[in-house]
Amino acid sequence: MRRLAWCVALGLAGTASVALADSVEDFYKGRQVKLVIGANTGGSYDSYGRLLAAHLGRHIAGNPTVVPTNMPGASGIQSASYLFQLAPCDGSVLGMFNQSMAQRQVLEPDSIRFDSGRFNWLGAMSNSTTVFITWHASGVKTLEDAKRKVVVMGALSGDGGNAVYPLLLNRFLGTRFKVVLGYQGGNTIQLAMERGEVDGRGSVIWSGLKAGWPQWIAERKINVILQLGLSKEPELTDVPLLIDLAKTPDEEAIYRFISSDTAMGFPVVAPPCVAPDVADALRNAFEQTMADPAFRSDAEKRGLSVRFVSGAAVQRIVSSLIATPKDVIAILKRSLEQARLDSKAGK
Repeated sequence: MRRLAWCVALGLAGTASVALADSVEDFYKGRQVKLVIGANTGGSYDSYGRLLAAHLGRHIAGNPTVVPTNMPGASGIQSASYLFQLAPCDGSVLGMFNQSMAQRQVLEPDSIRFDSGRFNWLGAMSNSTTVFITWHASGVKTLEDAKRKVVVMGALSGDGGNAVYPLLLNRFLGTRFKVVLGYQGGNTIQLAMERGEVDGRGSVIWSGLKAGWPQWIAERKINVILQLGLSKEPELTDVPLLIDLAKTPDEEAIYRFISSDTAMGFPVVAPPCVAPDVADALRNAFEQTMADPAFRSDAEKRGLSVRFVSGAAVQRIVSSLIATPKDVIAILKRSLEQARLDSKAGK
């Protein structure tokens, strides 16, 4: 009797699986899926987003066409807010935005209109570190140099990594970074470096930099003076890692908080309102895409490093960031506020 019940249960489960597959396929067949990229064209997020869009559709039942659409604004917040509040719930819209959204949510709860923990995280395309770079003509080749002279750093908004990281280093390490706001994207900051408008940039993903601006590295146009991550990049063993510079347990906790998102580079989400079965199908499609030889070959041709991070792993990282102890966040916020005041005072 038990054996019969077990067989019946298996049969029902199999029927449900087939029905789900047919349902997903019927929905996506002949359809376009919009991939919202929360950055402007020409940068790292745009490059990874367009690579994904070129291959993801083959692995979604029904083989929809995936169309990349740029939605820059507020260092990714505009796209994250759209995906959380306004995007359709049927799985026809996906998104890729700045990996630091969970930190932004914790630091700016009154200005954020989304909950990172509720997104359907499909996975991430890489786990590359974030680096500080300066232009070769800036006269700043190391962190010690940045303690001796003012270093002008370009940034998008006052709350993004390009602004926050340099200001925190001023507070904790005694550097003299001066942040200039208003640039439309990472690539526009880098063009400003070439024109001599700014000396550097405080938040650029190393794998994206290698892919988009390889000539800078080959021709030694830039100096990499610091890396933020949980481990060093193999090519940057001589560049200090921020966590290693902590002098107190509080500093280490803060550095770990701002570095942990590097383990989920170029994350991809579905809106939180998407049905669980559709989210699971999209998650499986993303994982299959990351293992697809054609995708891997295309990534190599484009110079984009791919290190697949599962949706479950990304969810754990996000949950951990959101659960950071309140006393650590309080110290971080006080330090950042003081750094901003010091910057306005010209200190």
